Amino acid sequence: MLKHRKKRGIALITILMILAIMVTIATTMTGRMTSSLLRTEGLNFSQKVYWYGQASVELSRMILNNDFEDSDVISLDQIWATPDLIFPVEQGTISGSLKDNRSCFNVNAIGAADKDEVRALPVQQFQALLEALDIEEYAAEVIAESTRDWVDENNTEDAAQGAEDRIYEARSVAYLAANNLMVDISELRAVEGVTGKIFERIKPYLCALPVSDQSINVNTVAIEHSDILYALFKPKYEFSQEDFETLLEDRPSNGWSSVDDFLATGLLSGETISSELKEQLNVTSDFFELYGIAEFEKRLMALKVLFEIEDKKAIAIRFQYAGVE
Repeated sequence: MLKHRKKRGIALITILMILAIMVTIATTMTGRMTSSLLRTEGLNFSQKVYWYGQASVELSRMILNNDFEDSDVISLDQIWATPDLIFPVEQGTISGSLKDNRSCFNVNAIGAADKDEVRALPVQQFQALLEALDIEEYAAEVIAESTRDWVDENNTEDAAQGAEDRIYEARSVAYLAANNLMVDISELRAVEGVTGKIFERIKPYLCALPVSDQSINVNTVAIEHSDILYALFKPKYEFSQEDFETLLEDRPSNGWSSVDDFLATGLLSGETISSELKEQLNVTSDFFELYGIAEFEKRLMALKVLFEIEDKKAIAIRFQYAGVE
């Protein structure tokens, strides 16, 4: 009798162990299946929001192409300049805005060397812009010269206030000067003299284009960024910052039709403008940046796309995911 009870006890324990193992296996399988379903759902949502993002790129391309077909002059009264466009789509929205990247100061244009001991004009202009933005004179000179050393091709300091590898190698986290064009304006933060506070102050006025020329579209410079035009003229002309603010406030709604028309305005008429400066002015643009946000089922994807205009057609040449601003 006692033996039978022991056998029944062992059998019961065995059954309970098997049951516990089965429950554990079932729980694990359920958890894995749930995770797999959630992962699949997440991938599905990610794909949808990705394609919504691609739709914003194509929409921007169409807008730019249409504006360039209609006019050789680019100005703020055109469709591309409409701020914060929002388009509802199934279970989400597509929104974004286009920025003319020829309405900002291209930092990659200041790599020019001095000639006959005369400081290169683009470097003077960059320093003038920094000073106009309330950066102290010496700090502005250090940043301007160090930026030139960063984007030029040589590894020698063009001025005493410049910075090359020896400066950056001495830092706690060492690195080297790029000696190449900046890919993104955030790269400026690595340049000698550019503190976080200074960077946030000057960032809205700057851009880093994949070319080394300076071409400012006088039709698209924002009134609040009139210091960009002031900086271009400052090395050789005695105008005030307020002069250019007033000039842009009086700008025709559809912009100036040519650079000559711009230079014939009351402020600039009668001035002899050098060919070097005149080449930096334009009434059209060849680079635009899209900042877009695609939303699907409360999932967001922010992106930045750089368009280059070739033969009046917009071509996306740089695509990057971005944070939501």
